[in-house]
Amino acid sequence: MKIGIISDTHGQVDLALSAAREFIFRGIEAVFHCGDIGSDMVLIEMASLFQALDIPLYAVLGNCDQHLDFQFIPRNLGVEMLGRFGEVDVAGRRIAFLHSDDEPHFNRVVDSKQYDYVFFGHSHARRDERIEKTRLVNPGAAGRGMHPSCAVLDLVEDAVTFFSIRRSE
Repeated sequence: MKIGIISDTHGQVDLALSAAREFIFRGIEAVFHCGDIGSDMVLIEMASLFQALDIPLYAVLGNCDQHLDFQFIPRNLGVEMLGRFGEVDVAGRRIAFLHSDDEPHFNRVVDSKQYDYVFFGHSHARRDERIEKTRLVNPGAAGRGMHPSCAVLDLVEDAVTFFSIRRSE
């Protein structure tokens, strides 16, 4: 099973859609958005592409999302909003995801040793490291920075691949 990981779209719908198309091309079966979504349209447009393929989109809020109201996302699109922290079991793996702007909370999650994977954003920097049994993955920023990026995790191979995205022309 392959999982798409995205963060820090900051309302950049065109970059989010580029990432979504790349996720589909790479055969992902679920997508995790690690916050700083920036606009409900990011999730609506991504989920619209995923819906026909029955790909769920899980999302948590980041520090820049506090003023946004995501209640207008149609419930039948397959978007699951999980507040500031999400926990999901996928293919026998326990996954936590959060934005990581609350550093003490992030450290507690990592130190808990309850998760196989912790996905996070906020720093806009790609990261892939293992702390004991927990693998930490930050896909980088999809909506800001010189090199917008995302990541795909292959659960069978336990392999993370980062890829750059760009605006559609």
